[in-house]
Amino acid sequence: MKQRLLSRTRQKTLTLVRWELARGSERVVCRIDRDTNRGMFAVIVEPYRTLQRASIERFNAAAAALRRHAMVAAGLRDQGWSVAAYTK
Repeated sequence: MKQRLLSRTRQKTLTLVRWELARGSERVVCRIDRDTNRGMFAVIVEPYRTLQRASIERFNAAAAALRRHAMVAAGLRDQGWSVAAYTK
């Protein structure tokens, strides 16, 4: 009996934009990752202290992900958060 070998593709993500926002002692990261295998984009919001409250929204197009990232960041800034660090 022949044994079937399944080839696995290694998932690779590329961070396109990453903003760290601060409000007092609180920190949150808002970033866009691209899944290079699937061509999908994800907007990820991760609070530093409570990772269980992280959110992920997936998009098929970079433009849609960038618009959503801008909306999330603007909402956080409206709530008193400020950009502490950024990449890209």
